[in-house]
Amino acid sequence: GYGHGLDKMTRASSIVGNTRCLITQLVSCLVLMTALHIYIPRACPKNSKGLSESAAQDLQTELKAYRARFESEAEMLKKINYYQRTEENLNAAMGEKDALIQELRDSLKDLEIRFNDTREDEKDDNKDDQAKSSDNSEEDKKAEQEVEEDQMKNQTFLLPNRLTRESAPVGIPVGIITDSNLKEQKKTIESLIKGIPATGFPVFISQYGTENEMSKMIQSYLMKDKSRQNIYHLQFSNTTTATTPGASSSASSTKPATASVLSAARRSNHLYRILSTLFDSYGYAQAIVLDDYLDTAFDFFDYFQATSKLFEKDPSIMCVSAWNENGQAEFAKDSGTLHRTDVFPDYAWMIDADFWREVKTDWPQHGDWKAWIRTRDKSKGRSCVIPEVCRVSVRKRSAAGDHTYYDQYLSKIKLNKNPVKFATMDLDFLKKPTYNAYIYGLVRDSTNLTSASSLQNYRGKPGDIKLEYEGTSGYVSVSRMIGLPSVLKDGHPPASYQGIVIIRYGTWRLFIVPQGWEKRMYTEVKARKDSEKSVIATEDKKEKS
Repeated sequence: GYGHGLDKMTRASSIVGNTRCLITQLVSCLVLMTALHIYIPRACPKNSKGLSESAAQDLQTELKAYRARFESEAEMLKKINYYQRTEENLNAAMGEKDALIQELRDSLKDLEIRFNDTREDEKDDNKDDQAKSSDNSEEDKKAEQEVEEDQMKNQTFLLPNRLTRESAPVGIPVGIITDSNLKEQKKTIESLIKGIPATGFPVFISQYGTENEMSKMIQSYLMKDKSRQNIYHLQFSNTTTATTPGASSSASSTKPATASVLSAARRSNHLYRILSTLFDSYGYAQAIVLDDYLDTAFDFFDYFQATSKLFEKDPSIMCVSAWNENGQAEFAKDSGTLHRTDVFPDYAWMIDADFWREVKTDWPQHGDWKAWIRTRDKSKGRSCVIPEVCRVSVRKRSAAGDHTYYDQYLSKIKLNKNPVKFATMDLDFLKKPTYNAYIYGLVRDSTNLTSASSLQNYRGKPGDIKLEYEGTSGYVSVSRMIGLPSVLKDGHPPASYQGIVIIRYGTWRLFIVPQGWEKRMYTEVKARKDSEKSVIATEDKKEKS
């Protein structure tokens, strides 16, 4: 458009050069037209003196031609005036642009001079600092090198529990609970370390007992190609004892614990020692615990790195987990979707030091820690963050027992294959007030279905739908009909938030909600809005005052 305007300006400039000639011609035309108007009658009678009829018609035709030319030249004059004004405006704008460019160049030169001066000052300061600290840094490097060489020579780093709070590597530690099955344990470790970053996630493989083969297997991961790895060995003696629940305290009536009770007590005691070591002994702010018989997704560490910041932002979050009990392939589709849940998950979770200090005093070292931590007096209304698509999947245990639950539900868990860059996502929507308002709006606007049977025959447009249930028995009935896990956790549906379970069902997002959900959530959402209004009103008063 600008180039086209310049072309017009060029043509206009050429026309302007002939303006005087054009005006002279126009004046001549006007004189001729006046003369013709005077001497040519409008209607010449027959036999009248003057011009003949044919000559008069010729003059009228010529007059029309002159009029048309006059109108054309007048229009051209208008265009010439317009182009002249446009050219003047463009010239003024170009002048302003040149002045602005010159001003910017002058400012840039001034900034370069200031930057160079500042840089020279910093160089002088750094030289002074380096001169002061060079002696100390060289001594520290020599000391660290001597310690490293001594450890490598004597292989003391291969021994378990050798770290201190000062020597513990930085980052978020990952504690792995080992089982007695070497083959399965190696699968868990291999799956984890294949996607582990070089730094930021030290791995602590914890052994419960003194089995020699297990120790050798763990130690084989501490070095690779004669180089130390960010993997460490923890080892604790087996002191687990348990009795059958409800047994009398007297020695004569005490019954030996069943295998399942003893296994739960063993894992609870082992977990307590891992957490105590990572938090109390090594001083970590957060820690991840990974069960055995697990495979991990490639973005496992990205997920925990991004969500670890939520602990500081929202005290109502007590844990983050890579596991979703309702994460079967037919119910989990979106790899980037995260939810809150009131139920502490089973596998692969992260807590912070504040939560550990709160629960460690009465930790059930010889009981079922999962059932204990899911009680209301421990959760205190707090929630965990879980993904829609799991970042871990569980393998089937080879031990004898009833594997019905695994075959029916756990074997169908979908392990994420589409890595998500959680670091680039804004996860503040998971904070309780924001999340409550978000879920409330989605459920409120969703299409209501009358029964689970109507769900099976539903053929509506893709979108959000909801299905209400009445009481725990109502949820068990609905979950069995749909194919979800129906075992409640401390009275809560698995992976539920305020009784609401969110899954994908075909092309729909399905909300399975308890009766009265709206009243409960509306109360919290309204309280948040009232609080925000109160804060705004207080700020307005302060500004006015």
